[in-house]
Amino acid sequence: MALPAAGAAAVACLLLALAATAAGAGSHSPAPAPAPSVNCISAASSLIDCMGYVSPGTTEKSPSRACCGEVKTAVANPAVVDCLCKLAGSKDTGIPIDMKRVLALPGACGASNFVFGKCNVS
Repeated sequence: MALPAAGAAAVACLLLALAATAAGAGSHSPAPAPAPSVNCISAASSLIDCMGYVSPGTTEKSPSRACCGEVKTAVANPAVVDCLCKLAGSKDTGIPIDMKRVLALPGACGASNFVFGKCNVS
């Protein structure tokens, strides 16, 4: 059974975290603790209140207060931003999403859109 793109991205994040941990395990000198891994699926699902705003063809003029709270929490964590960039760059998320609105969410919520400035989304 094939994983949807979002599931595949989450698996990739987990594999990278495990590989980084394993690479440090053979070292004789103490290595710094690895950064906590982020579950990309959980990171994306933490923005569930934004779905109405980012759905294609929506008539919502602005994101809800709940959505903006979720966005501000998400963009405060660089690891979550990296996950969201990876998911946004996926060609098939399995869910119809207006990527222009996704990438503009921080600005629509009063934060800086620069946070997604390094996302490689076409």
